[in-house]
Amino acid sequence: MARSAALLLCGAQPPLLTLDPPWTPVFKGQKVTLTCGTPDEHIPTAWNIGGRNKRSKASHLQASLQNTGRSSIQCQRSDSKFSLSMELSVSDDSVVLQVPVQPVLEGDALVLRCRSWWGRTLSSVSFFHNGVLLWGGGQGDELLLAPAQQHHSGRYHCTGRLYGLRAESKTNEVVVHELFSVPELSVDGPRDPPEGSALTLACVTRGSPLRPRVALQHLFYRDGVVVAGPQGSPQHLLWALALPDSGSYACEAQAEAANVQKRSAPVTITVRRVPVAGVTLAAQPPGAQVAAGESLVLSCAVAAGTGPLVFSWHRQGQAQPLAQGPRYELPAARPEDGGHYFCRATNGVTAATSPQLHVTVVVPVAGATVRVAGTEVAVTEVAGTEGERLNLSCAVQAGTAPVAFTWLRDGEEMGEGPILPLGTLGLGHAGTYQCVATNQLGARRAFQVLSPSVALSVTRRRQGQWRGQALAGGLSASLLVLLAASAVLGWHLWRRRHPAVPSTDTSEPEYSNVCPEDVVYSAVIVTEQGGGGPVSPSGPAAPQEPFVTYAVLPGPRGATGPRGLRRVPSDSYENVPCA
Repeated sequence: MARSAALLLCGAQPPLLTLDPPWTPVFKGQKVTLTCGTPDEHIPTAWNIGGRNKRSKASHLQASLQNTGRSSIQCQRSDSKFSLSMELSVSDDSVVLQVPVQPVLEGDALVLRCRSWWGRTLSSVSFFHNGVLLWGGGQGDELLLAPAQQHHSGRYHCTGRLYGLRAESKTNEVVVHELFSVPELSVDGPRDPPEGSALTLACVTRGSPLRPRVALQHLFYRDGVVVAGPQGSPQHLLWALALPDSGSYACEAQAEAANVQKRSAPVTITVRRVPVAGVTLAAQPPGAQVAAGESLVLSCAVAAGTGPLVFSWHRQGQAQPLAQGPRYELPAARPEDGGHYFCRATNGVTAATSPQLHVTVVVPVAGATVRVAGTEVAVTEVAGTEGERLNLSCAVQAGTAPVAFTWLRDGEEMGEGPILPLGTLGLGHAGTYQCVATNQLGARRAFQVLSPSVALSVTRRRQGQWRGQALAGGLSASLLVLLAASAVLGWHLWRRRHPAVPSTDTSEPEYSNVCPEDVVYSAVIVTEQGGGGPVSPSGPAAPQEPFVTYAVLPGPRGATGPRGLRRVPSDSYENVPCA
């Protein structure tokens, strides 16, 4: 089974046909040994030499070639295909230039031999390449070109002195085959990749079918400097490109055993920056709403853009940046820190700005106090009398608006708003009052402060106090009427005792106190003269004008009458305007 597997493996490739000695041309009649693959005495082999078929019981054959000129030789083992052709020349010249019969590849040792018939000695041997002297005058008859390179290909011949005479060989063609092709640098992707992307470089070569199994090492260069290798893999992966990765790239393949190196043509790769885009702003706590004294942290991020990125923080209304970096912190926020904030990101080529974020700093309510409405002094006790009017007000020393107020009496809620209108006090208003002040931070957080308690006491108004006031009012009115009546009666009696002297003046009587601006006549009494008086002897007396009595109500305290007289002060009456 193992032998069958070996046969299958050998049949996979044509056998290598070799010659010993490995030179061409050979001299006519010279014995040579041909070997088809590895020497094996038990493998029948078929041969084709210059069109003539031969068979042998083994994989090798000894032959003496007689036909001059170029012959093509092939072999086929019973376990393989036909071998590649070998071109062998047979010469009967006195001097020949021998070259290796096997194909010469780059890196091989190329040996040229200048030989004479039957091994006679040559002196003063010279070698020529394409008619140009390559080396001459030496004592040896061999020339070593190692390692062989493709420029060594061409037509060679040699000269020498044989028996003192100059002898020259015919030209012989030498071909140095390519061991592997000049590598090409392949770029898997665009040659202007974006920063941060990956890029694969491949060093692509083609090996020679004459020697397919050649181990190569690969190197990669950027701007003439090795960036990867030597390595067996022909690929180089750039994981995350950055701007410094831009440059002129090339690769090199090396066959170390053959000392052959070949470098590719350069390829320019330009890494471009990704524009900054999608700048966002986040806050902790979310919503950027904090109480005064608490910490607020703002963070800036970008959805796209390659760096290095530079972040700066700004506040609306301020020209200068607040800070730099992807994070901005207010360790103890103050009310004046509130406002609109935004961040700006740039990579030195492009820039973008985040939407604005409104920062709210709320001062919790503090220092709630209760006052009597209209006053500025906080109270803890209020004493009132039944029938009085009283309102309470609530205020806070600190707190961001809007502030809501709730009123408690004896612990029970009874109203809202900064003013508690009690109105006219009654005994039922007595109790302990407090106000609760509230403001909010967002929808889920509220601050409350409770004012000190205020005790309101209401004193009952006594019944006698109401009667005394009513009686005092009644007495004052009665006394006023009595005084007015007494004054009218006294004046009337005085007129009767002192009759007026008749006057020849028929004009209307003068009333000096008729309706002055600040005097009101509250009573006018008309008295007719009765029939009980004496009768004039001349007959009935003419009708007399009735007596008119005026009761005067004095004006305000200290007022002056029309004649400059000071009036009697009185505070029991109100002035009634004249018609």
